[in-house]
Amino acid sequence: MPNEPVVHLNIISTLLPHLPHRRGGPFRWALIAGLLLILLLAALHLFAPATVAAAVLLPALYLLYLYEVEVYADEPWLLIGATMVAGGVLGFVFTQVVGSAASALDLTGDSNGAFALQAIAIPIVGQLLMLAGPLALYVLRGRYREPLDGLTFGAASALGFSLATELTTLWPLLGGPLVATGDSVDWGLRLLRLGVLVALVNASTTGLITAALWLQRYDRRRSERAWEAGVPATALVAAGAQVLLAIVTVVLPELGIQVLVWVLAALALTLYVRQVIHQALLAEGSVREIGPSAPCPECHHVVPTMRFCPNCGAARAAAPRSSRIGTVA
Repeated sequence: MPNEPVVHLNIISTLLPHLPHRRGGPFRWALIAGLLLILLLAALHLFAPATVAAAVLLPALYLLYLYEVEVYADEPWLLIGATMVAGGVLGFVFTQVVGSAASALDLTGDSNGAFALQAIAIPIVGQLLMLAGPLALYVLRGRYREPLDGLTFGAASALGFSLATELTTLWPLLGGPLVATGDSVDWGLRLLRLGVLVALVNASTTGLITAALWLQRYDRRRSERAWEAGVPATALVAAGAQVLLAIVTVVLPELGIQVLVWVLAALALTLYVRQVIHQALLAEGSVREIGPSAPCPECHHVVPTMRFCPNCGAARAAAPRSSRIGTVA
């Protein structure tokens, strides 16, 4: 969005970068309405429906986004399967294995082993599994080579993984009574963390790494020059954020403090994602020559096709694929 600076807190324009500004409003309101719905259901002690709403909110919005902007072009089912579906399958298997390991450690009373599992092994292995589907596309589908493709694939895989792990972990709750007992505030905060914040952090960390990996293949010189958008830096930030948040969750028993730390981490990661997107758009724009006049997908003015619209400043590389008429690469 040309009217937004790089350092700007906006989840919609960050994780949904192909979405034109005029279409961002409905997604923004849908996100706000989903958050309010979760809190309302928790206040009414409808914890099972609130759990479902928290788990599916971000994945559902992302699927609508992919459909709206046609990011996957002519291979929608293959690419959705390699990202969201594969991430979901890996998330389900991962949760089952982790649950068995945690139960075994509880039986033996190994507190050090339990801490290492929850604070180090689970976040690191989980992050690697979220990268599996996008890495397969990196190897097998070289024609999707733009850095924003990497961001999209990484975020989609992470959201599928998060959906599966959350529903598998909270499945016993879903089979309980419709109206349950418990503290509404506690459940509201818990579901916001387990559902929305975990998914947002996972999408950000995975999207960081995949966008940097695609950027390195697309423009190695810019990737090396912009160190903050390189694979080593993004991988270190992603792994560090996952481990740090896991440690905070294990060590700090106060749920309110946990949620506050998760919110701050999610906002910081969102700002970092915008830095990587900024470098990606500069790299993609630098190889686009001035071509014939065509309508800008953002402001609709008929202007020469170039790296950034001369009327509104929107990046052509961030436009939906269906609207890139006349774009010259």
